[in-house]
Amino acid sequence: MKNDRKSNFKSIWLFALALAFLQCTGQNTGETSLEIKTNQNQNEVTLTQAQFEGSGMIWDSISSSAFTEHITATGMVNVPAEGRFDISTYFGGYIKKMELLVGQKVSKGQLLFTIENPEFIQMQQDYLDAKSQLAYLKNDFDRQKVLIDENISSMKNYLKAEADYQSTLAKSESLKKKLLLINLNPAQITPENITSRVSVLSPTFGYVETVLVNQGTYLNPSDIAVKLINKEHLHVELNVFEKDAVIIKQGQPVFFSLQGGETESIEGEVFLVGQSVNEKRMVNLHVHLKNEKEGEKLVPGMFVESKIIIASHQALSLPEESVVNVETKNFVLIKKGMENDLIYLEKREVLIGQKSGGRVEILNTSDFDANSQFLSKGAFNLILN
Repeated sequence: MKNDRKSNFKSIWLFALALAFLQCTGQNTGETSLEIKTNQNQNEVTLTQAQFEGSGMIWDSISSSAFTEHITATGMVNVPAEGRFDISTYFGGYIKKMELLVGQKVSKGQLLFTIENPEFIQMQQDYLDAKSQLAYLKNDFDRQKVLIDENISSMKNYLKAEADYQSTLAKSESLKKKLLLINLNPAQITPENITSRVSVLSPTFGYVETVLVNQGTYLNPSDIAVKLINKEHLHVELNVFEKDAVIIKQGQPVFFSLQGGETESIEGEVFLVGQSVNEKRMVNLHVHLKNEKEGEKLVPGMFVESKIIIASHQALSLPEESVVNVETKNFVLIKKGMENDLIYLEKREVLIGQKSGGRVEILNTSDFDANSQFLSKGAFNLILN
């Protein structure tokens, strides 16, 4: 008797709940209400086709998906040594033109700044002097060689002509190399265009990372004026615990995104595994981007969070949204049939495994038919009701 009274009370409560739902939605036809058959089977749910479509519900089925095991790690975006350039000069001078800004994009051969030094004038003058003397000394050397072959001239004159020519040739070639180091073309130098200023050009395509001088600064040959970075070969340096490092191998996939952000993950792969443990008992990993064009989204120094894939397998699965956790168990709604405008669903327990990419592994697939249809979107509200 007590159970009958309790069942009647529950039926009245459900009827009141359905009536309140109709009043809130402004419907009086009952097409968007959910009817739960509690008087016969607590695991059955009945709804109309209009309710199914109006709530945006969809069906899904068990299918094979890839599931992975991974290790999480944090790290930082970096540039290899070959992508960093410290710009200085071979000869000192005063900065006369500096218009660079940090972050500015530069191309290979672009003017970075100009420097001025009176020594540049002397260097060009010495080169022109040596060049002009070289033609005369070469002719004299050739003439002395002919004369010595005919026993007309003395060996002393021949050796002096050879020494003068070789000395001036060495001086000319030395000055030519120095002029090339300061970006002056020896072939274009004439007495009319001797200059005290030279241009410092970018050796690479990249971005300005740091500017350490201003106009008017005296730059010594050992001083760094500008730092450039080339982002074409960005990499990520990760730190993993020593216990995890032993199972990480070269070539394993890595997916990383900016720390604390919601950016899309970028794919890479392990390129090098460090061979030493630091003071924090961690091992350094060197990760290369799979698509280097994605490096344009990154800036050296950014912190990243990553997943290093150490194993993967295929398994039968359902969308995570179709599985609803109730206390310690997990349930799904499976389509049992249709009659006229009604759809009959049954709540069934499932055993789940790993989760990955919005899918959840189903371990007891043998409990269901291969062509079973599961309610994906909308299962949560129906099961908890």
